[in-house]
Amino acid sequence: MTNLALGQANVILQVLDRKDVKDKYKVAVVKRPVEFSKETYNKAYNDFSQFIVANNTLEKLVANAEDAGYRLYPKNDLYSSEHGIGGVRASKDALKWAFEAKVGEVSGLYECGESDHMLVVGLAAIHPEGYRSLAAVKNELREEILRDKKAEKIMADMKAANATSFDQYKALSNAVTDSVKHVTFAAPAYVQALRSSEPMVSAFASVAKVGQLSAPIKGAAGVFVLQPYAEEKMNETFDQKAEETTLENMHARMATQFLNDLYLNANVKDTRYLFF
Repeated sequence: MTNLALGQANVILQVLDRKDVKDKYKVAVVKRPVEFSKETYNKAYNDFSQFIVANNTLEKLVANAEDAGYRLYPKNDLYSSEHGIGGVRASKDALKWAFEAKVGEVSGLYECGESDHMLVVGLAAIHPEGYRSLAAVKNELREEILRDKKAEKIMADMKAANATSFDQYKALSNAVTDSVKHVTFAAPAYVQALRSSEPMVSAFASVAKVGQLSAPIKGAAGVFVLQPYAEEKMNETFDQKAEETTLENMHARMATQFLNDLYLNANVKDTRYLFF
């Protein structure tokens, strides 16, 4: 232990651990940025301009972009609150064009970024204000329906097995068992075997008694049969300051939700793309 005198104070130091002594090296690095020449830029600009002229429809643009060596970047949802397209800086003009164009139109060439990106935009579709069409959400709906139908089939098979104990449920075909520890009500329980957060596990644990066997429950990633095997009360005392902080954070989140509701109900037209 050492008392080290500094200009403003004395510091008491004690070495608790020490790593192995190893050789260290100082390396000189010469770095030079790779910058394209004006001739290279002009050639890329001319080649891209010719490509746009030759592929002036959306169908041609999509069909031939990658064959010509260009990257095709599909953007399914473009919002007026965004500041650019494709993650490219200084692409505001292309964004403005997208909100003024008609379906099927192809833009001209935009020089973006720090004069190191070139961009052409084609408008494939416009989602009218309101609910999306069935075709636009069919993939998401299909996943939801398949999950519900699979759960119905599994629950019917469980019921047909007439199982009355946890061991009998474990013996069912393709059954997976897991122990979920430290179930609290601050967040959904995480089931490691399914790699999924399952709110229904926490909900059942809040009302079940130790040893009580549940009926089959449909969860987010599977059908569960739950049986609490232990209940422990945490040795915590009421902390008024911590409780006040928790309530303040909750009220802040609720205020944000209320503001969003006001925003939606006021029918605000977001035109930030015109200015930023």
